[in-house]
Amino acid sequence: MNENINFIWQRIGAFLGPVLLTIFICLKFTDPGFTWIAFLYWAHLALIMIHETEEYIFPGGFVKFANFDTILSKDPPEENSPLTPGYGFFVNMSFWIMAIIGALTANILPWIGMGIIIFQLLINGIQHTVIFQVKKMGYNPGFLTTWLVLNPFCVLTIFYAWKFNILTSMDWVLAFIVGGAYILILMLNTTRLRREKSSS
Repeated sequence: MNENINFIWQRIGAFLGPVLLTIFICLKFTDPGFTWIAFLYWAHLALIMIHETEEYIFPGGFVKFANFDTILSKDPPEENSPLTPGYGFFVNMSFWIMAIIGALTANILPWIGMGIIIFQLLINGIQHTVIFQVKKMGYNPGFLTTWLVLNPFCVLTIFYAWKFNILTSMDWVLAFIVGGAYILILMLNTTRLRREKSSS
């Protein structure tokens, strides 16, 4: 059952990512009410899906890479510890949900979507390009879309929001709290999984 769920969500994302991005671009240039910040937050959802496609489908192998070739790996490494396909499903579905909430509230609560952007830059950006290079230098699943797409996109979105005063000072504080809290939750959950695997 878990294998079927993992297969399905990964393929859904691979299909929807490019389709949604195209739809959002079309809407931006045909709907005057579609603000730039809403467009950027919706585009973020599509780019997350495209990034996950590189991690899990083409070329894929992110869970195995994380468990064998990163500082997260146990000694000796184990195939499904600390990360499992089920945990990958949980993490990535939470990305989708949070990105959707951020996009839906872009014009009234812009700090929610910005919190996810900040989280994306700090977690995926730093992990794929820095942390994941510590144990094994070179390519890792998700590296190209992080380096060429997500990092520039997140910087662009943050710059746009700052340049045009989309967020108030309090909004920025709340955005960093959201991003930091999300990072903390994932770190604590990963640590918990590692301890459970070690004690079993």
